[in-house]
Formats: sequence, structure tokens, C-alpha cells
Amino acid sequence: MTEILMDPYERLAETLNKIPNGFTKTEDGTHLKVLQWIYTPDEADLASKLNLIGETVEELSLRLSLPIEGLSDKLENMAKKGQIYVTKTDTERRYGIMPFAVGIYEEQLERMDPEFAQLIEEYFQKAESNNLFDTQPSIFRVIPVNRVINKDPKLTIHTYEEAESIINKAKSWGIRECICKKQKSLLGQPCEYPTTVCLTFSSRENAYNDETLSKPVTKENAIELLQEAEEAGLIHCTMNIQSGHYYICNCCTCCCGVLRGLTERNQPLAFVKANFIMSVDEELCTGCAICVDRCQFDALDIPEDICEVDLQRCVGCGVCAIACPEQALSLVERHPSEPEPPPSIRDWMTQKAISRQVDPSDLI
Repeated sequence: MTEILMDPYERLAETLNKIPNGFTKTEDGTHLKVLQWIYTPDEADLASKLNLIGETVEELSLRLSLPIEGLSDKLENMAKKGQIYVTKTDTERRYGIMPFAVGIYEEQLERMDPEFAQLIEEYFQKAESNNLFDTQPSIFRVIPVNRVINKDPKLTIHTYEEAESIINKAKSWGIRECICKKQKSLLGQPCEYPTTVCLTFSSRENAYNDETLSKPVTKENAIELLQEAEEAGLIHCTMNIQSGHYYICNCCTCCCGVLRGLTERNQPLAFVKANFIMSVDEELCTGCAICVDRCQFDALDIPEDICEVDLQRCVGCGVCAIACPEQALSLVERHPSEPEPPPSIRDWMTQKAISRQVDPSDLI
């Protein structure tokens, strides 16, 4: 009997959906059209057979019974196209599959054109952010503007809630254009905020010297950009883990794939975690409404000359407080406080897999 072979795009879609982050299937096949834009059939076939931990060319050749000749070039080309990842050491290169988001999608920054921008918009709308956002733990954690936190002596501010602490731990720093802002611009909806605002980090020195998507910057440059972003009104977000952070996104609700979900679904606290909430000093507040204009979540209002905070909409970012001329706003600890995030990316993936009821063991 002739074996019925699965379409390489369907097989890749199944593989990506086994990853704890998930890759949602759409009824009309838009998810497959997304993969068809990113991969050729041969590339999709190979990507579907890779694992999350990465393997050398020699290991892949042996496991997949593929001739080693030409395999290295194919893998390198796929890595350059952001279809798979490659890790580099002094002695070897290892290749593996990435989650669709955060991962493959973000690596299409240079390749994205109006066709893909429209296609990915259709996919996000039809998939309705399922899997990644609708199960715990959340993927994003808001990092508050530290200087506007009300410094209660009993309050412990964890390092994963301090953007500068995350930056200081790294050995390499990079900056890249925000793919969400580029996508919206290609759809004819350019963002009014700064666009080259995504910070990436590595524990390896000189990690971005040969990069094309991330321009290498100094630690001082990274901290300066962070401050410029918050002054502009952007929200610091990073992976919802305690250590091992490799990015800080400076986001807006008009473009960010995650934060748009907060406003479009009218659920600001559903997809991100934050341990802080805005507090108003009624004696200092003059009702000037500057903070209302700064808030991207419609969490502030001035019904009777004093600012009021909608506790169900405020994500504790703090960008409104830095603009208050009377210093009437400050961040205080949310009660009850959010549970601690997973210790590492591996722990996050384990918890996410349990929550989604998927088994990625054959990808490890």
C-alpha cells in the first residue's frame, strides 16, 4: 500500500503547534498560507523535522538519513531567512526549530512586504491569538517605569521588574526595528511613536557584530533608548520569566500584537502580567488630563476634576506618571500581587505545555 504523505506545510504547522507557544490552525487555512509565504516546500519539510534543542549538521544528517553534502548550506540559508535558529560556539553550529511567536514571525523583519503584512494581519485576526495568549502563563510581563514606583520600605522590587537590571546582566546589546510597527506601516497605518525601539540581549560577548536585524549598541546606548522610549509613552514589556531575558519590547497598543489584543478584546490584564497599579494623590492632582492622553489603555478618567484609575484596565506601566506636572501619580503594589513568573524559559515552556495540554517531548 502506498503511504499517504502529509503536506509539508501541514506537517510543519503540527510541529509548531506542539511547541508550548502554539501555532493556531484557522478553518480557512490562512495559517498554511503564512507558512507558504515563509518557506518553500523543501524548507518546510526540513524545518518540521528539527527539534527545539538544536543539532549539528552531522547529527541531523545521521538522524534524518540525509546526505551531509549541501545540508549545511541549506540550514545556513534557512537561518538567514529567519525560518530556523542557529547557535554558534567556537567549535560548532547547532540548528533547531523556533516557536512561531516569539520567534519565526519576528525574524521576518527584513523579508516582510505588503503581501505578508496583510496575510499576517488576517491570520492574527482569524486565529484570535489562541494558544499563546489564552492560556497561562502569560507570555508578556510589563516592566514598570522604576522611577515612579512608590518606594514603600516593605516593598521588594524584583530584578525581573527592573529594566536596567535586565540590561546590566547582559554582555551584548542590540537594537532593531519593531516588526509590529513595520507591519502596520505596510498596511498604510504608520505608528506615531518611535519605531526602532526593540532591544535584544545576549549572554555572549559581541553577539550582534555579524547580525543584520539587530544593530549592536553599548549598554549605555541601550539604557538611553529605554529612557527615550518611556518618555515617548511606550510600554516596556519582556518575557514573563525571572531570568534569561533576551529582549525588551517598547510597545504601543496601536501596533503590538500582544497589546493590541488587550485593547481590541477589552481585556488589558488578560495577556500580560504586572505587579503594580497606578495610584493618585488627590491632594496633588489638578485634573489637567495630561495623564489621560498618555494612557494607551483608557485606564484613566477625570469625572470630577480628580483623576480616577480603572483597576481592571491599568497594567501598571507608569508612562502616565512621568508626565504628571504635579507628581500626583505613582505606582503601588497590586493586591493581591501576581504570582511569581516561571524561573526560566524552560520552566515557562513546561507550564505552558501543561496548560495547553500538549506534549513537546519529541521536540526536545
